[in-house]
Amino acid sequence: MHRLPRLLLLLGLLALVTVNVASSPSGRAAAGAGTPVAAGYWLGAADGGIFGYGAPFHGSVGGRPLQSPIVAMAPTPSGEGYWSVASDGGVFAFGDARFFGSMGGQRLNRPIVGMAATAGGGGYWLVASDGGIFSFGDAGFAGSTGSIPLVRPIVGMASTPTGFGYWLVASDGGIFAFGDAVFRGSTGDVRLEKPVVGMAASGTGRGYWLVASDGGVFSYGDAPYLGSAGGSPLKAPIVAITPTPRGLGYWLVGSDGGVFTYGEAPFLGSAGGVSLSAPVVAMAARPVRLDPEVSAFFYPWYGTVARDGQWLHWNGYGHESAPQDIAADDYPKRAPYSSSDPGVLDAQMAEMSTAGITTVVTSWWGRGSFEDMVLPSVVNAARARGLRVAVHIEPYGGRTPGSVADDLARIRALGLGEAWVYEGMGPSAASWFSTAARFSDMRLYMHTSRLGDVLDGDFARYARGSGFDGVYTYDAIRFRRSQFAAACGNARRYRLICAPSVAPGFRATRTGVSASFVGRDNGARYDRQWSDVTAVGADVVSITSYNEWHEGTQIEPAVPYCFPDGYCSSGYDGAYGRTGAGAQTSYLDRTRDRALSFLGGG
Repeated sequence: MHRLPRLLLLLGLLALVTVNVASSPSGRAAAGAGTPVAAGYWLGAADGGIFGYGAPFHGSVGGRPLQSPIVAMAPTPSGEGYWSVASDGGVFAFGDARFFGSMGGQRLNRPIVGMAATAGGGGYWLVASDGGIFSFGDAGFAGSTGSIPLVRPIVGMASTPTGFGYWLVASDGGIFAFGDAVFRGSTGDVRLEKPVVGMAASGTGRGYWLVASDGGVFSYGDAPYLGSAGGSPLKAPIVAITPTPRGLGYWLVGSDGGVFTYGEAPFLGSAGGVSLSAPVVAMAARPVRLDPEVSAFFYPWYGTVARDGQWLHWNGYGHESAPQDIAADDYPKRAPYSSSDPGVLDAQMAEMSTAGITTVVTSWWGRGSFEDMVLPSVVNAARARGLRVAVHIEPYGGRTPGSVADDLARIRALGLGEAWVYEGMGPSAASWFSTAARFSDMRLYMHTSRLGDVLDGDFARYARGSGFDGVYTYDAIRFRRSQFAAACGNARRYRLICAPSVAPGFRATRTGVSASFVGRDNGARYDRQWSDVTAVGADVVSITSYNEWHEGTQIEPAVPYCFPDGYCSSGYDGAYGRTGAGAQTSYLDRTRDRALSFLGGG
């Protein structure tokens, strides 16, 4: 397993070897867990022809008679498809792009001039030159300028990573923000040499670029200015700007298919110098994507008197009479168990495998802990069921970046290549970096509970400076789509894997772990979380949790139960409309449906 940052530095070399023009399909580079697909780009011509460079050809309408010319295109988040839209609103879907509807055949007040897709690929918007917005799939309508007199026509749009907003840009560089899109500045009151022809948003949604037909680039918010073609003699006008998947560079493309690169954007080829049947009008970048994974946080800390000589984690928080009374609000179907029991571990791993989970992230509290003792058994049980194992390094007493280096050595000796560090923010980034550098063959994720730092990008910057490969949220309480979008946007900005965590709910009434409460809403909350992380383009979905019973985040089967103190739990009765035996596995069954969809199998 290779680490993402190192591979991203090699993107240009990896992608330069493959150039696919017009109808020449390309083979996808073999990619194992954690290996990104090399970034490339497509150019779209007005006649519907598609030119791919370092990106596979999935089809086009080139050579077919069109009612109206193509004016824009957008990629799917997987990089395995794209949409094209014509000025009459006709939409054409290729590869894994799904058709959600179009304005083709309907009367428009003004022609369509642009489109944008939601981060999860479940919908798209079309925009007309008067600023009229047409939304399809899960793309929500947040407003338009369709009924507002405009000084100059709209020429393009860009969406926020949440899918709850978008910007429109006019040819004079005027910006109109809707939903959660924030106005960061414009050239609306600046005299331009040439008109603005397009825009693109930064990965965080906190900034954007505008580009004029002479190649002048204007950057706002956190979108970095990396250069422009303004003032340079051009053979043809610029028609679009497209950022790299991680937002540290951008391409400009001219109507003759000439491509100009800035920042980290590699030059992979162009149609400049090729005789074109119609001018190039659009460009889309192929996203850098991992093979999708679904990870679940697993707790191997439970013990019984019969097997381990004492109750572990079932007792505590004022509940000391297991198995009748346990430190949880719900009761496990398999009754209080021992995590050292091979039969229990095998059954649990079988459940996770059937549920579509690919990676078990097992809690670990340092050398000599109970979790350390059972770690080899967890690894063996998981591998027997075809699951990968990562270690969740908890904040044990005396943990430092130096001690974590020793931990990683033990973890690697077990043949494991991945670790997730809970509450990693605090020590100097340099001290973490020296540890990470020693384990460049492992993939490392970091977490912090400092929500403000997650949202403003300080945490992603810290994790990147620490040499980590990815970030995760774990939090079962505070994250909704806007927070997930900020977390993943900032991760993309710093070239990190984003592994947001979904949770069915949170309930710790009987343990007093937290006064917070998040109801399961009979499964609706779990569904919303899955929809949210998918919509913001998660690389990996992590589940909080398979079996953290203290906090009530578990999806492990539960049964209705009345505790000795009179408190009664209904288990999962009512979840997804189920009762009785069918309800006991309802969250695992729902996980399977969601995971298969995310992994591309359903």
